[in-house]
Amino acid sequence: MQNLPLQYKNSKIFPREIITIRPGVHITVSSGKFPQKTARESKTTSSIFELSYNRKNTISGEVNHKPIELKPGYASLGFLGQTTGYSEYDSGEEIHLYSIWVSPNTFDAFCESVSGSPNIGFRTFQQDAYYRCVFKSDVREENIMNKLDRCFLQAGDHLNRLLVESYLLEIMSLNIERLLCTNTAGTQTSHLSRSDMEQLLYAKEILIDRLVSPPSLLELSHIIHMNDCKLKRTFKQCFGKTVYEFIREQRLEKAFSLLHQEDHNVSEAAFAVGYTNVSHFSDAFKKKFGFTPRALCRQI
Repeated sequence: MQNLPLQYKNSKIFPREIITIRPGVHITVSSGKFPQKTARESKTTSSIFELSYNRKNTISGEVNHKPIELKPGYASLGFLGQTTGYSEYDSGEEIHLYSIWVSPNTFDAFCESVSGSPNIGFRTFQQDAYYRCVFKSDVREENIMNKLDRCFLQAGDHLNRLLVESYLLEIMSLNIERLLCTNTAGTQTSHLSRSDMEQLLYAKEILIDRLVSPPSLLELSHIIHMNDCKLKRTFKQCFGKTVYEFIREQRLEKAFSLLHQEDHNVSEAAFAVGYTNVSHFSDAFKKKFGFTPRALCRQI
């Protein structure tokens, strides 16, 4: 089991691959189509952190008899002690799931690398035998997952493990930053209530979903039921940028992804992310990435 504290019945789908990235870090790739209705049981034998990305249809199941769902477009973060899991799959149901497994000691080291503090780690977030939180994937994150898809699709007989490791470390850093933001024990957001944090995460999700035509600050404040002045102040405090800066960054990241995948030309990419002036788009793009969108197209 590659030193993973997991027990389950082996199959051709769950997992299809188990890859050791470095000591304390593994990735399991589960993919395929079920030929018949299938029930699956699993359990963890000791503490471990799991970061999951479902790339296909919604997966429903239970962990310690509590219902959970893994939806495409979301990151699922689980802090597990000794747990049992159960799920069922219909005949013909197709899945494609990445699970990144990190030992508590390695997770602690990652947290210290991100936060600079040795006092935040696995035990900070674990509650009872199982604690889970879910975050809406942003554009940067989806771009990384698309690259990971291509890595495995094009691997053939040899997987570029160094490249996979770089993607996993980036995705871990991103999610640890989210956890540090929502953590109420000794971080810069310590005086924000859980209700405030839930409203801010909801605001972020709305902005990502409505990137082309985002709501005004006043409209957004009405949707999440928070005063607009408080929204401006706490959004920057939590996410490190204003609402406008966040929208601009997400738009440019998505445009970069569209151009890099050769799905759009410069004008199409600009319009696809909400810019109506291609010149303004090009200026903003160059300011962020250090080169123009046309220069990126020429490099591909």
